Amino acid sequence: MAAARENVSLLFKLYCLTVMTLVAATYTIALRYTRTSDKELYFSTTAVCITEVIKLLLSVGILAKETGSLGRFKSSLRENVLGSPRELMKLSVPSLVYAVQNNMAFLALSNLDAAVYQVTYQLKIPCTALCTVLMLNRTLSRLQWISVFMLCGGVTLVQWKPAQATKVMVRNNVLIITKIGNFLSYTLRSHL
Repeated sequence: MAAARENVSLLFKLYCLTVMTLVAATYTIALRYTRTSDKELYFSTTAVCITEVIKLLLSVGILAKETGSLGRFKSSLRENVLGSPRELMKLSVPSLVYAVQNNMAFLALSNLDAAVYQVTYQLKIPCTALCTVLMLNRTLSRLQWISVFMLCGGVTLVQWKPAQATKVMVRNNVLIITKIGNFLSYTLRSHL
């Protein structure tokens, strides 16, 4: 029975990894395509706003399903959202930063190659590691620090002379660096 549960868990993990990889790759490519096509551009703020509204609706739907009844749903919303405005304000700060980040992603993909953007985007991992150490007073293991420095080195190598490299060389380097970056990010996430 335990072996079946572990197999399901492993299959679910592989499924999640595959879906997340496809979503990340498709998001970057589709966004880059829509921002550089000759058709009329859409407002990036509208796209970000619609995305956030969809996430809000999905979250409310999941909460409604978890609570089971309309009364408990209303009670949960009243208690956790309306009943604690201080907590709501605390959550609004990262939400605003996230909205700015998403708008900046549109701006970056309008002006950068998708591969360069994807590799540079990996710099959020070392920034998170640094903030974890400086703000939360947590320590990273030697392997985690090596991973952070390798990720920074990989991003630096890709960015060194992207304009002078041929497209084939950039694609090959980006593929290798992206794989290394994904491995390093997995290592960091599993130990944080």
